[in-house]
Amino acid sequence: MERPTIRDIAEVAGVSPSAVSFALNGRPGVSESTRSRVVAVANQMGWTPNAAARALSASRAGAVGLVIAKPSHAVAAERFFFEFIVGMQGELAADGLALVLQIVETTAEEITTYRSWWAQRRVDGVVVVDPRSEDPRLAVLGELGLPYVLVGEPDVSGMPAVVGDDEGMMDMVLMHLIEQGCARIAYVSGAAGVMHNARRTNALSASGRREGVEIMVVQAPDYSERSGGQATAELIGSRRVPDAIIYDNEVLAVGGLSVLKQDQSDIGPGVAVVSLEDSAVLRVLTPDVTAVHREPGEMGQTAARLLRTYLSEQTSQTVRLMTPTLVVRASSRRRVS
Repeated sequence: MERPTIRDIAEVAGVSPSAVSFALNGRPGVSESTRSRVVAVANQMGWTPNAAARALSASRAGAVGLVIAKPSHAVAAERFFFEFIVGMQGELAADGLALVLQIVETTAEEITTYRSWWAQRRVDGVVVVDPRSEDPRLAVLGELGLPYVLVGEPDVSGMPAVVGDDEGMMDMVLMHLIEQGCARIAYVSGAAGVMHNARRTNALSASGRREGVEIMVVQAPDYSERSGGQATAELIGSRRVPDAIIYDNEVLAVGGLSVLKQDQSDIGPGVAVVSLEDSAVLRVLTPDVTAVHREPGEMGQTAARLLRTYLSEQTSQTVRLMTPTLVVRASSRRRVS
């Protein structure tokens, strides 16, 4: 008979793998009744602690991990991840912790990295970005008993999380465009499966219905200039051309602007353009581009702080960030009659 795993025990006990890990390792985070039930199930199933897991909990690596599952060229082009990493590094350094960074292509490779780090005792915990629907990464981290902070969504198993106000952000952008006289608004969304893309799309659609404006959504296959350009060409080549386009980040926006200029579209008065991420590039383009301004560094710092607290005190907290600001520039100033 195969040795039962934490996941096996979780299924029988009706709790998350993380809760099983907490209960069997005597850590805070579960009630005494849950702890007793988990221990009883584990004993019935003949569970014995794994030596590697015990070694992991008995010593500290003095490091925190971050895996970004995106093509390296996409990561390099985005302001968000650079500032997020800098924010994490600053917070961790204050406590003498190192940041271990890995860039991979797929979610499967990200999961492989977590397993490798756990087996080698390279990190004490990780920060997880870009939550997905039915996220397989979180199940694996729970099975391993590797602490984490989730960035973007509340964690259903009760681990620390940093959550932004996507709904408030999309409503803010929509109201600005309506004030500029826009009635047919397109959204160039990011890759499928990432929960913040679905959340933003749903929020924009709901606000559009409330305000009586038409919403069009095009999903870009990745966060590249090429994808932004292709999505824009599709929109302006359709029978119902939008009078405003919202791009999920600055890289998509730059690609879209190049196509609009080639098409000799009147950017601003003719078609309004907004990016949901700001950057220095958008400020120096002609016309300069309206953008949502937030602080990725603060988000990274908050995530690292929550993980530090969890590692030292086993206390979990969900921090909800304030709605970011909209910096209005020439690309969304229209001639309203």
